Amino acid sequence: SSGLTHHRLSAQQSLNCVTMLRSAINSRPDVRTAQAAFGNEDSIEDQQPTKQQQQLASSHGIFRLSQGSGVQRVLWALVVVGVCVGFILHLSMLVQQYTSYPVSTELEARTDFFEFPDVTICSTNYLSVTYGYDPVPSPVAVPGRARGLVDMIYDVSRFFHLLNQTDMNASVPVNPYSSYRHGKLALNKIAYRSKQLPDPYEIVLLCRFNSIPCSYLNFTIYKDDELFKCMTFAPLNNTVVSAGPGNGLYLLMYTYSSSFFTDEEEIDDIPGMKVVLHPRGVKPNMNGPHVMSPLKYKTEAVIDTSIQEKVDRSSYRCLESLPNATYITDYSQLTGPENETFRGSTEDCRVRIMQQEYLDTCGCLATHLPKPADLYYMAQPGVCHDINEHVLFRDIFYRRPTSSYTYYTIRNDSWYKYPLMDYVATNYDMYNGTIARLDCYQRVLDRQNREGVDTHGCPVLCRVKSHEVMPRYYQWPNSVKYSGKAVSNLATEALNEAKARGLDVRGLKDLVSNYESRVKYYAGVLDLYPRDLIVQMSIESWAYPLRNFFSDLGGILGLWIGASIVTLVEILELAMYGALLVHKKLADRKRNQVIVIKPQEQQQEEKPPGYNHSELETDQQMPEPKVEL
Repeated sequence: SSGLTHHRLSAQQSLNCVTMLRSAINSRPDVRTAQAAFGNEDSIEDQQPTKQQQQLASSHGIFRLSQGSGVQRVLWALVVVGVCVGFILHLSMLVQQYTSYPVSTELEARTDFFEFPDVTICSTNYLSVTYGYDPVPSPVAVPGRARGLVDMIYDVSRFFHLLNQTDMNASVPVNPYSSYRHGKLALNKIAYRSKQLPDPYEIVLLCRFNSIPCSYLNFTIYKDDELFKCMTFAPLNNTVVSAGPGNGLYLLMYTYSSSFFTDEEEIDDIPGMKVVLHPRGVKPNMNGPHVMSPLKYKTEAVIDTSIQEKVDRSSYRCLESLPNATYITDYSQLTGPENETFRGSTEDCRVRIMQQEYLDTCGCLATHLPKPADLYYMAQPGVCHDINEHVLFRDIFYRRPTSSYTYYTIRNDSWYKYPLMDYVATNYDMYNGTIARLDCYQRVLDRQNREGVDTHGCPVLCRVKSHEVMPRYYQWPNSVKYSGKAVSNLATEALNEAKARGLDVRGLKDLVSNYESRVKYYAGVLDLYPRDLIVQMSIESWAYPLRNFFSDLGGILGLWIGASIVTLVEILELAMYGALLVHKKLADRKRNQVIVIKPQEQQQEEKPPGYNHSELETDQQMPEPKVEL
């Protein structure tokens, strides 16, 4: 019995020791907190957060999972799972609807003043009859032999015709119409060195804008790649306060000029003016939408304006503004190329893609397209129709008597059969590269005309203002005698003003002297005006903005889980405290705090005499105890 009593006492002492140890552990704040986090049922204080959490969860049905029979628990579990699935699906639908960026379009008409667009006008007959034979300055010009653009285009067209032949001894026609386009493009090399093309002060005889007189001084020169010298009307104040005929831009224009066309171009040719409307400061696209103002007619052109405002979304990316674009507008000057900067447009990107293909394929830029400045300096040579300037200043067709001048004769089909002076064959090494570039140019041109270019990556503006022009034509003048006299008076005024400014007035003198014949064939009227002051607008706006998303989110929270913003904040707070407790628990584990509870016999062997087994070692006795559970 003494052994049994001894074992009972040892067990009782061990139990007392464990109880005292737990009391000591509970007295430490960090350990009590950890126990509360893991739900210690022995502490009343630790039970209070659990009860509060259960009360919070009971409003959402989760507390019922621990009540009732097993069937009820299963049913409530299915309900909770279904609610969670429904909430997630509903939320995903809202997110999908928001990320799809739907828009709604509103149409409205605003009555206000009319902002007149920039107007660029080019003559379809680009060579002035009066000045076309004036000599063009050049370091390779033949002394005593003046050569103008009209002379050059005959010979340079025959030159290109010969380059396109496989037989260098082939006869050349007097008028190689098929090569006139190549010859015209080659003239860009020397086109602006002298006054070979008509100027605005000779073209504009009468100008009126917004019912107020204007003049050629309101026009600036624009140099086109195919139509050469054009003019742009861009007044400082471009607002029109009245609609109807005569209240927009009213012009009486005169051009005594000629041109050289291929057979197809001759069929489509309408002598007169090509008119293009474009936003202010943007480079005009003369090959795009335009209206013709033919000679011998009065053109009434009605403008309808519309504005489209898009929103930037994944299916339609747009920008508020585009970067400016710089182009080489004149490379004929002896001092070097001239460039001009325009406001950015989507057309700049399309032109750049087309020119990049020419540069990558042929090593040169297309002569008929605008030339981005950076690409132009990368190309060697700059344009595909670049030729030795020597060719432009040599008469390569007519036989001349022997003299100190150099002339080249090319045999032709219809005139006398002169032997071919084999200029091209003699300089074949020089023009072999020209032939290769022309072949490459034609291949790329045919491909782009047939297939186009991919412009899907080009940026577009969110706000696009477009103009639709509807022309009506009336024969003009009704009376050559009286209209011609009126034009003669206007030409006389323009002549006097040009003299006062020191300008060349030969063209105006010719008009004054021959006003009846000139007005009958070489003059026309353009009346460009807005239909009304109503601008049609198409405005996109977000059909499902962010505020609607949050509103619907609050609705589905109440519908599926009965939660509100306050509830979500409480759940967030609970999650935050839980994360902090987990972090503290992990920190405690890193310290590896272990308390070793040893049997009584081992403690008696290790403790010195007088040790009181009823007292527990304090923290000072065990500064860094290790806990083993």
